[in-house]
Amino acid sequence: MFEGERVFYSNNRSDPHGFEPDDGGPESLPSLKQARLFFEQYLHHGSGALRRKLLAEAEKNTKCLLELDLFDLIEYQHRVQPADLECVNTPLCGKDRHRAPSDFAHRLARCLRERPLVYLPVCEKACEEIAASSAIVQGATEGLGSKRDRTFDVQINLVDSGKKPTAIRSLLSQQQEHFVVTTGIVISCKAPISRMQKITIQCRFCNHKLIIHAAEWREQPQMPRFCRMSELAGPGQSESDLGCKNKPEPYFIVTNECTFVDVQLLKMQELPEDVPTGDMPRHLLLNTSRFLVDEATAGDRLIISGVLTTEVSAKTPNVAAERYDQSVPQQAYIHVLGIKKINFSPLLSTLTSLEQRSLFQRLSQEPNIIDKIARSIAPALFGMTEVKRACACLLFGGTAKIINDTTRIRGDINVLLLGDPSVAKSQVLKFVAKLAPISVYTSGKGSSAAGLTAAVMRDRHGVFSLEGGCMCLADGGVVCVDEFDKMQERDVVAMHEAMEQQTISISKAGINTVLNSRCAVLAAANPSFGSFDDAQDTTEQHEFKATILSRFDLIFMLRDKDDYEKDSRLCEHILSLHARRAAPPPQEEGDIIPFDVLRRYIQYARQQQQPLLSLDARDALKNFYVQTRQEVREDRRSATRKIPITLRQLESLVRIAESFARMELAPVAQASHVKRAIDLFSASTAETAKHSLVFESLTPMQQKAVKLAEDALMGRLQPGQRALRRNIVRDLQQQGYDKLVVQRAISILVRRGDLQERGDRSIRRP
Repeated sequence: MFEGERVFYSNNRSDPHGFEPDDGGPESLPSLKQARLFFEQYLHHGSGALRRKLLAEAEKNTKCLLELDLFDLIEYQHRVQPADLECVNTPLCGKDRHRAPSDFAHRLARCLRERPLVYLPVCEKACEEIAASSAIVQGATEGLGSKRDRTFDVQINLVDSGKKPTAIRSLLSQQQEHFVVTTGIVISCKAPISRMQKITIQCRFCNHKLIIHAAEWREQPQMPRFCRMSELAGPGQSESDLGCKNKPEPYFIVTNECTFVDVQLLKMQELPEDVPTGDMPRHLLLNTSRFLVDEATAGDRLIISGVLTTEVSAKTPNVAAERYDQSVPQQAYIHVLGIKKINFSPLLSTLTSLEQRSLFQRLSQEPNIIDKIARSIAPALFGMTEVKRACACLLFGGTAKIINDTTRIRGDINVLLLGDPSVAKSQVLKFVAKLAPISVYTSGKGSSAAGLTAAVMRDRHGVFSLEGGCMCLADGGVVCVDEFDKMQERDVVAMHEAMEQQTISISKAGINTVLNSRCAVLAAANPSFGSFDDAQDTTEQHEFKATILSRFDLIFMLRDKDDYEKDSRLCEHILSLHARRAAPPPQEEGDIIPFDVLRRYIQYARQQQQPLLSLDARDALKNFYVQTRQEVREDRRSATRKIPITLRQLESLVRIAESFARMELAPVAQASHVKRAIDLFSASTAETAKHSLVFESLTPMQQKAVKLAEDALMGRLQPGQRALRRNIVRDLQQQGYDKLVVQRAISILVRRGDLQERGDRSIRRP
């Protein structure tokens, strides 16, 4: 079988059961001819939409990627009646008419599930011939001879939506060499390469040529070690008696006579919500080929269908150069046959039942649905009404807009919680991370710029590839960053583009690309000295620059104030939680939405509604913006001037109003939603800015007093001397200086470098 132009198959996967498919095979599976008949029957009578899509794609391009869902085959079999099955003339059978069995769709689905690598090429060949026949007919009708000469290359994107995805950590030895469906998130994409598919080799001694068919899922074929010019060895002959006798390794590859196929390797990781607490996420390699190349990028959530197999070992020491050490542990990977992108958790993919839709519509019609959603966020936490309302806005989000197909305006809302310790900031972040359909939780202390955005990695072969960070992996969801103040400044700068433009630009190692990071950011941070000091400038109590603060739509300053009544109620709430080991008291259970229902409601609202501002809402926002700016101009010289508002804050108000409308499943944001947005903005970002403007809005007379206080401070401390801040303020107050003026003078001198302040609140003159 190796003489002349006979074909030698390397790593032959087409015959694992030891029979030729054309000979019929085992009784449980049909032959290749029967499988092709079944598929053509389904194309002609079972799925007109699939056939129309095939012809439409073939009209535009000779290379087509056609999606085939095995679940549709099963559904068709359940709908069709045996009497409805008609005979069909196929190009394979000529003029003979064949009747498909009544269960042909079930049998075809079974073929593609049990042996997809055998039967899928048959279906693709049938599609190519149908497209070619249609082109011939169309060319003859329109008088275009060029269409009749076209050849088509069709690849089927095989998916199985009726099969529950298997977790990556559950893909064990029992699934090896079987058709599997799994889900995950792409974290790394290597550059596509060309791999030999049909290899022509030639003997360097006798010029004998041989064709080797290499599988797309193997890195390289197994070359024959001796010349195959003669027939197979007869009785008494050894392999060395064939062809060029004992001359080993006679073949070399004739490159210009080989055919190639595009191949790309991807690295997929378990979804964050599927990783058990305390465990490391598992990874899996994906091998895509032909038209599935470049179908996925880092950060995409995919449902993958394919054959789970093992990688052939690379060359190892003490092993011949052309052989593989089969005792070396093999690395599992999936030869991908189908890719389906998802923008939500697969566990929530079946949320659009009629009962759930009616439930969501009833919820949206409740008059207090916005307040009810806010109460349902972290119900075990006492108070924090405005913070919970802001988290609800973050989860529902605004509407992203694309202007003139070039400029994109983000719709995601970013929230910063800046507050004292023990005010439940981390608890809010944990709850939001669990509630969001797509989320990634990280800590600022253990996160780097590459871990947050993206990194360029080099594999063992020296090939560079991209690996997305948490903002890339959370595309379409929420990133929760705890201990935001512990991040290095260079790491915070890396988030600027990701938070506003929602893209990540990479220019490293010759790789220039842009990744998507369309996610909302919920961050929590502590003041620089542990807790807030009301007597000190707020801007001096954190190290965030205006460039990062301006990218947050809502900023909350959470203070642990001394309030006897509030402390008493909070204490009772905490003690009751420990006594019951449950969330709210029974009288409040009807005021919150169950966790699972709220999670599905968030996803349903984000998918179904894209609200825009009404005319009344636009007028309300315009009046608020213009009036606030006018008050700033009028009070410019006043020590109590209003908070300035910029266009970035105006866009934040638009997003917040749209999120309130989305909570009610409203297609349009009304003036009432704008009013809620203004109230929330005033209670958060505007209120936070007031604490800084108290120090920045000094009159000329106060500025002169600050200058005198600076001179007094420099006289109070000798070079190298250190004193507590409160003692310095007390001494200058006794000299007649105002406390506010002294605090401002200390802040200016520390910022200038004339004084140094330590964490123990002591001041030193260098």
